[in-house]
Amino acid sequence: MSLRDIPFLAGLDPAISEAVAANMVSLAIPGGATLFDEGDAGDGLYTLVSGCVGISMRDPHTGTLKRIARLNPPETVGEMALLSSAPRSATATALRDSHVLYLARPAFERIIAQHPETLLYFSRLLVERLRSVYEGRPLDDRPRTFAVLAVTEGPATTGFGHRLAEALDAVLPGTTGCLADWPAEADEAWFHAFEAAHARTIFVAQQIDCPWCQLCLRHADHVLLLAAAGAPPRPGVAEYVARIRSDWVETDLVVCQDEAARLPRPLHPEIAALSASLTIHVRQGRAPDLVRLARLVSGCARGLVLGGGGARGLAHLGVLEVLEEAGLTIDLIGGTSMGAIIAASVAMGWNLAEIRERTIESFVGRNPLNDYTLPYLALTRGAKVDAGLAERFGNATIENLWLPFFCISSNLTTGSAMIHRAGKVAAALRASIAIPGLLPPVCSPEGVLVDGGMMNNLPADVMARLKRGRVLAVDVGSDLAFQSMPMRSWRGRTLRRWLGAPDAMPAIAPLLLRAATVSSDAQSMMAVSQATVVLKPALAGVDLRAWSSFENIAALGAECTRDALASGRLAAWADPGE
Repeated sequence: MSLRDIPFLAGLDPAISEAVAANMVSLAIPGGATLFDEGDAGDGLYTLVSGCVGISMRDPHTGTLKRIARLNPPETVGEMALLSSAPRSATATALRDSHVLYLARPAFERIIAQHPETLLYFSRLLVERLRSVYEGRPLDDRPRTFAVLAVTEGPATTGFGHRLAEALDAVLPGTTGCLADWPAEADEAWFHAFEAAHARTIFVAQQIDCPWCQLCLRHADHVLLLAAAGAPPRPGVAEYVARIRSDWVETDLVVCQDEAARLPRPLHPEIAALSASLTIHVRQGRAPDLVRLARLVSGCARGLVLGGGGARGLAHLGVLEVLEEAGLTIDLIGGTSMGAIIAASVAMGWNLAEIRERTIESFVGRNPLNDYTLPYLALTRGAKVDAGLAERFGNATIENLWLPFFCISSNLTTGSAMIHRAGKVAAALRASIAIPGLLPPVCSPEGVLVDGGMMNNLPADVMARLKRGRVLAVDVGSDLAFQSMPMRSWRGRTLRRWLGAPDAMPAIAPLLLRAATVSSDAQSMMAVSQATVVLKPALAGVDLRAWSSFENIAALGAECTRDALASGRLAAWADPGE
């Protein structure tokens, strides 16, 4: 690294730059080691030559790690320690084998004595660093190096690595290098030069815990555990994966499936139990699946969140139609209540025509909420809903869908939103749509679960926390309701007079439905702040039970999405790699 490559020396006089550089000490830091810990006395500044350093703090109340920044060459850390010996405010950890240049404060003070103007220069740099912290500039967590580790027999890891490299190059600018063995001439400088020559690097390991595997993992920002569908793990895999888990390095499970598979073949139980952030299924020979994987692991995926809103949720079908027409594929999806049902249909891999047909059959062609009973648990038995979900989704599980999927229910036992990321799809959806008083709640080991709209009707924040790319959220639940009342039958008017209720008073079923889909203003603001784009179709005049208005509601969703495309509002979500 030359002097002109060190950012904090760029504005200094050449003679002063040389004096500073002459006092910097070269250090090799192994992956996982700390440069300094939170609370340590400040003693100097570090400049990253190669590798990666993570800056983190511990929450004083919960003790959980909060990631502040991920630094790449040639960034610096510890500027404040040149001016003060105050305790370090954060921990700096080498996320992989790293090479740094260290400037101790005594050496810096000697330079200031000879060149006093240097103090003003570094004070300005420190002010700029503090300003960036206060402005809350987002943490860029996009990885540059990947390790592919085969955890079962079967997958051809080298070929997979090269195909993934091609997919990454199709998604992102620059070229991706791929290494599947230890070159004879390689040392740390060789690996640094190789990575510097490529925008991204993939390290492929055939075995676990061998020297090459250990090097791959030390260099990786993101680990991909590669498995064959249904195959048992290699000996010692569970223990090894548990040992290599890190707060900083994301780990995904990538499952190779047959090209003609209708649904992903289930995982071996021990493979399913491995600790991974996402399970991503890839059909061999299908390029779009590899491109989706490339977007998911590189942090430039398109995430879609569909909110709840009863019949208003049919607008999601119009949104999907326009996105499909525009060629905007969805990489991961989630939702609440009616939005969760349509999101799960997308994750199953059904085409839009099939989703429309099944939705019409389930909600438009029949009323799933008319099996009324003695209102001890709810107004309905819920048997028709249970049967409909079982018919639609069968025994499919969330972890064995073509797209990563989640849905939200409200846990009345804990008083918090519950995120469903595993288990039977039908069971998770049943909890997500369990409108209190209208459908019986779901009693699970985690607690009593009801409609997710009560606590998070538009879970854009849940999607954003996955840090896989940008988020498009579709809000169909927050528009005004009960602005106009349906025409009452003479029986209805007579009953209302007998009860002393005005004609404008909503009945119990629509009241319960509306109550279950109204989240707080604070939660709605959270969704807007976490999503890249929020679409809000004009649904104020649509009754939450207007299932027969299927075509009109879907058209409103389509119109809103076309307007967003035409105005450029969707550009940031459409091209999340930029």
